[in-house]
Amino acid sequence: MLRRFNLLMAFVCLSTFAYSQTGTLQGNIVDVMTGEPIPFANVVAEKNGNLIGGTTTDFDGNYTIKPLEPGNYTVKATYVGYGTVEITGVIISANKITPQDIKLQEGVAIGEVKIIEYKKPLLDKDNLSGETKTSEEIVALPTRNVASIASTTAGIYQKDEGDAVNMRGSRSDATEYYIDGIKVRGAIGVPSSGIEQITVVTGGVPAKYGDATGGIISVTTKGPSNKISGGFEYETSSLFDDYNYNLLGLSLSGPILKKTNTDGSKGSSILGYFFSGEYRDVDDTDPSAIGMWKVKDNILSDLRETPFVIAPNAAAGFLSTSEFLRESDFELVEAKLNTNQKRINLSGKLDFKPAQNTFLSLGGSFYARKSNDFSSWRSMFSWEDNRNSSQTTYRLFGKLTQKFGSDESNADESASTIKNAFFTIQADYTNNRYTFADENHGDNLFHYGYVGKFKTYKAPIFQDGIAVDSASGQIFTGQILSGWADTLFTFEAGSINPSLVNYTSAYYDVFSQYGINSYQSGTMANFGIDASNDGIIRTAADLQGQGLLNGQDPASVYSLFGNHGSWYGYSVKQENTQLSFKASGSADIKSHEFSFGFEFEQREDYYWQFNAWRSIWSLMRQQANKHILERDLANPNPLIVNDIYQDTVLYDRLYVAEEQSDFDKNLRNLLGLAENSVEFIDIDSYNPDIYSLDLFSADELLNNGSSYVYYYGYDIYGNKPDQTPTLSQFFEDGSDRLIAPFNPIYTAGYVQDKFAIEDLIFNIGLRVDRYDANQQVLRDQHLLYTAYTADANTSVMNATSIPSTISGDYVVYVDDIENPSAVVGYRNNDGDIWYNADGLQISDPTLLAEAAGGKIAPYLINPSNAKSGVVTMDAFEDYTPEVVFMPRIAFSFPISDEAQFFAHYDVLTQRPPEGNRLEPVDYLFMADNVGATLNNPDLKPEKTVDYELGFATTLSLKSALKISAFYKELRDMIQRTSVLSAYPAQYYTYGNIDFGTVKGMSINYDLRRTNNVQLTANYTLQFADGTGSSATSGQSLVETGQPNLRTTIPLSYDQRHAISASVDYRYGQGKDYNGPVWFGSKVFQNAGANITLSAGSGTPYSKQSNITQEAASGINDRSTLEGSLNGSRLPWQFRVNMKVNKEFEIKWNKNKSSFLNVYLQVQNLLDAKNIISTYRATGNPEDDGYLTSAAAQNAIAAKNDPDSFRYLYSLAVNNPNHYSLPRMLRAGISFQF
Repeated sequence: MLRRFNLLMAFVCLSTFAYSQTGTLQGNIVDVMTGEPIPFANVVAEKNGNLIGGTTTDFDGNYTIKPLEPGNYTVKATYVGYGTVEITGVIISANKITPQDIKLQEGVAIGEVKIIEYKKPLLDKDNLSGETKTSEEIVALPTRNVASIASTTAGIYQKDEGDAVNMRGSRSDATEYYIDGIKVRGAIGVPSSGIEQITVVTGGVPAKYGDATGGIISVTTKGPSNKISGGFEYETSSLFDDYNYNLLGLSLSGPILKKTNTDGSKGSSILGYFFSGEYRDVDDTDPSAIGMWKVKDNILSDLRETPFVIAPNAAAGFLSTSEFLRESDFELVEAKLNTNQKRINLSGKLDFKPAQNTFLSLGGSFYARKSNDFSSWRSMFSWEDNRNSSQTTYRLFGKLTQKFGSDESNADESASTIKNAFFTIQADYTNNRYTFADENHGDNLFHYGYVGKFKTYKAPIFQDGIAVDSASGQIFTGQILSGWADTLFTFEAGSINPSLVNYTSAYYDVFSQYGINSYQSGTMANFGIDASNDGIIRTAADLQGQGLLNGQDPASVYSLFGNHGSWYGYSVKQENTQLSFKASGSADIKSHEFSFGFEFEQREDYYWQFNAWRSIWSLMRQQANKHILERDLANPNPLIVNDIYQDTVLYDRLYVAEEQSDFDKNLRNLLGLAENSVEFIDIDSYNPDIYSLDLFSADELLNNGSSYVYYYGYDIYGNKPDQTPTLSQFFEDGSDRLIAPFNPIYTAGYVQDKFAIEDLIFNIGLRVDRYDANQQVLRDQHLLYTAYTADANTSVMNATSIPSTISGDYVVYVDDIENPSAVVGYRNNDGDIWYNADGLQISDPTLLAEAAGGKIAPYLINPSNAKSGVVTMDAFEDYTPEVVFMPRIAFSFPISDEAQFFAHYDVLTQRPPEGNRLEPVDYLFMADNVGATLNNPDLKPEKTVDYELGFATTLSLKSALKISAFYKELRDMIQRTSVLSAYPAQYYTYGNIDFGTVKGMSINYDLRRTNNVQLTANYTLQFADGTGSSATSGQSLVETGQPNLRTTIPLSYDQRHAISASVDYRYGQGKDYNGPVWFGSKVFQNAGANITLSAGSGTPYSKQSNITQEAASGINDRSTLEGSLNGSRLPWQFRVNMKVNKEFEIKWNKNKSSFLNVYLQVQNLLDAKNIISTYRATGNPEDDGYLTSAAAQNAIAAKNDPDSFRYLYSLAVNNPNHYSLPRMLRAGISFQF
């Protein structure tokens, strides 16, 4: 019902509000000789040859054209008796005013047009806290990554090329990306050739943007052109390295239908299209500056053939051959193995302009990626088993813009009170899907870890004894069946996982070759067989985890690397959708520029994950036959031959109906057996393809909290249910345990006014966000079962004298859950404050547990539910939607034509980025999972208050300087926390408990092209302190049992000093060429180089005083802090990237040309081995100190081969992920027509 109401309200509001992602062109037209304004001059704006907008000047020569889609425009100004002026390449950006003054000359010949190239203003007065990159600037940069392009802006930290960014000390998840006004979910997925602009907003966020506390990165895509144009591009690194980066791109644009002019000629486009695409194939998307180590191929082949060796001490049995290798058995390679990635990006747009003031745009994008993902665990011996992943993202949108009034009524000289009024309605839909799985098995779940068919032969065992027939009372003596014993365990190799078969086959061979004793050798004497040292495997236990059973993974190599055949054990699918309706409007009312808007967004998230590493084969063995393990002692079967009792009594297996699992029932039906049959099913003897997940019940797969499947939205078998389930249905006994998809609803509205008071220009806005998690939450995070409060009318409370400090709504704690007799304390749920029985506040609630015999005992209304584990809905309530008012105030004060002060104050909020989805399974098994981490579905939005004060000035006609100081308060940030003395079990969760401050300053210097050089340089000084760098950074603290302490420390991305610069050196053409001339040829005409430099001080980390075994997995060493948290810092980082290119013009005729561009891109030009992570004990990226630690020498000496362990450890500890990307060269060619 709530969903329908919100959808209805969205459509109602669409009739009055509209959404905008547009810019404004504004300027003044004067006489070039006299400087006098020219009234009633005509001004038009064309984009790609299409007329987009126009107006006339007022009495003072002023004009305004809006709305204009972001992009490059040609602006034409005409007036009777004056020459026409055409300004090309005018850049219009979203949410900005582009100033463009024009000077006309009187008396110029009719038809003569003066063409002027647009010069970008030195001061971007509408985005002084950010930057806009045009398509021309983007193409020149030595990177294609949107985040890396954004990182050239002052105040943005990026660890390495392609990584996520932190804006002015905010967490990386605080930055929101937009594409054509659509909030990005999933991949950005826009080809480089399809990008018109990238706008970065680090502060002074307009009221139209919400749900972000860091900043905004907005991508605008290109639109159709009035003439057919396009191009293609090819880029490769295969000439230079083994990373094998190859990219093929194309674009095409043009009209479909053109307007016919009065003279019969074709005019601007009524219907046009733009399409761009990119295909990329890379063998290693994230190489390391130090390369990768691997075992040599011939050695790996030997290991597979001979996976075991006999231990030097034969009594120790078999050992892994992989633990006895030498230095010569390994090699260093440049690129990671089996990490190929293929992806395709497509983007398209149709623009329709049926009338002068009506504009309709339809478009979308498609992104698909398939890759094998790197795993350091499998990198040495088992890279062939890397997981396969895929991602598919597509977006569709439609946008209608309607402008009101004519050019005359909107002209500045018009007497109309309301001018330039328009509205925009936009709807968009995003679908984002992921999969993760074994490359060969995919969703064939019973192929994971499958080795082959194992058949267990069993024989009855007899002992002297007595048997009694319960029906007749007859007594039998003699050999009585006491049970069944395994006598032979055979193996038939499968073909699904040959790398696993090697282990088991070799183990059978070695077991036989060395005449190893079976665990059942003593039992075989019961059958008159001497099985000592006969080398026959008689039971599954004989394999000892070395010969692999179905579902088992090979033992690791010293816990440093996975052995050959180590497989990926998950099958995952995920789907996230986003449906949005946006609308906005704008109008100029006298001197005020008003804009307003509304936004409605609904998401739907689905997830399903199967955990094969838990071994579904083990679960099948447990669930099958468990109801027939005992003998039917009440019904002996005496062995009688020719009416003579043979002194032997047999028993059938006892059928215990209540013990039979759903899996066993379903499997017997599948095999054609009676459901109540007592035939023993040998699980491993069947082909894996007969098994399916739906043989199990939901509760069997949930496995008392050790779940084989993790899911929401999908059912436990990975299917989408026909109806949305409720939480109460989930908790019903014997239900299918359906969980609804996560379906949060986000709505917002805003109003903004831009106006001037004398010389002060104000931009004041208010945004109101409403976030509804649209799910149920615990009424009391300490209780899964409702409890009495102090005002309850019960015998216990009536017999208790309640202290004056205790309010009636305080939760009561007693001395015994089931039979309470006395009150031991109280809790104020609002402030999480605890009191003892006397009403005195206490800091340690375990005192109440001690008073209740060791376990916290709330005074439960229905203690029987708690005892039986029955969860009822009275413990839950609906999430209370959060409504937040966010004022945005910005102003600028020009002190001259060349300088101005600017400032802003913003309140920003963001929905909880993680840890806030309801997980009913956690509550179902809460009592059995003490210390588990549970999501908190009641999380509230995070909040940031942002201040900035700055000064910008031009230094010359071609250079400008901008200095700004900023301050941020980070509030209600999410962090792990402990819920102490919760019932039925203590647990960890997430809370809005973190806070922080960021203060700093940025200096930006911009030099426009002077001779051949253009330069942009930034310096940022920043102090980012807070109580947590991420939502999980406080986990180690809460696990120590300490209270939820909050102490500010430098955040892990606190880069104190950051320098970035972009230098573009370029030669022009024709008369503008000033380069060398060799043999009469202008060899560097239309050639140049772009170099970007980034340098930054090291980010913080916490030093530790003790040596721990960091390179190994599963080692529970506890570190000891040395100094303060995040008190040490990494070294400085330096990165230089470069792109050199030369463009050739190909003239087809006098009016038609094409352009061929050849380029070379170099990332990390100086091949700097930047350290991006170190070991805390040593501060060294390649040594954790363990091998030379005195305390470790005895443990090392006890290894199977200490020398082999030392060398393998030295390889594992030199982690490639501790270093930045290496130098990478890519050559490319593009052709534009």
